[in-house]
Amino acid sequence: MNNINGHGGRRSAMASMDFYRRVPKDLTEATSLGAIMSIAAIAVMTILFLSETIAFARTTMGTAITLDENDQPQIRLNFNITLMDLHCDFVSVDVWDTLGTNRQNVTKNIEKWQLDEEGQRRIFSGRNREQREVVHEEHEETLEELHEDGEQAVELTPDTFQGFLNDHDMAFIDMYAPWCIWCQRLHPTWEKFGEQVHELGMPVGVGKVNCVTYPQLCKDQRVMAFPTLRWYKDGQMILPDYKMDRTVD
Repeated sequence: MNNINGHGGRRSAMASMDFYRRVPKDLTEATSLGAIMSIAAIAVMTILFLSETIAFARTTMGTAITLDENDQPQIRLNFNITLMDLHCDFVSVDVWDTLGTNRQNVTKNIEKWQLDEEGQRRIFSGRNREQREVVHEEHEETLEELHEDGEQAVELTPDTFQGFLNDHDMAFIDMYAPWCIWCQRLHPTWEKFGEQVHELGMPVGVGKVNCVTYPQLCKDQRVMAFPTLRWYKDGQMILPDYKMDRTVD
């Protein structure tokens, strides 16, 4: 009798570990409320599935940029730089930030003064203004085609430069470098300008100097930028140099 009871106790312990117990019949009976909830769940899952499928099929790419407003006050930077052999027109200030962004010619509030030989202030050269874009005239003819009837803009050398100035009461000379893209764009315009001066019989000599071939000549003439378009009257240079539009007219 004791053995039977012990065997039954072990069976009850083992049965309690059964994960696949049968559900009582009263819990499996269908009800109206259960049917309604099942239908509602199926409808919701169907709608979600269809909407996600349609949204996936209509995927588009979009880009948006948002700039943070800079409310920080500007920093005042004071400096004093003296350049003994550079004209004020060729001085500019470049600013780089920590990201390497370059904003050129930030010089609106920078005062410029011309100095004498002792480094003392002589003439106030003002402040940098907004630089107007220079107009470059375009031509259908190439420089070679313009030279077919001869060169009207005379190529000058150290041996002919002073004589050219002496032969003309007024002279307009282009100091250029062959590698300079702005000089290359100017060449046809300069040649046409020389042709027009010659046709109109104007008392102006039109010349040009290759500053790569004759660097000492350009150094003696204090050429600091390319191209430098300079007037001469009675053999003397007239400053400041010409910096307006590069057109024949």
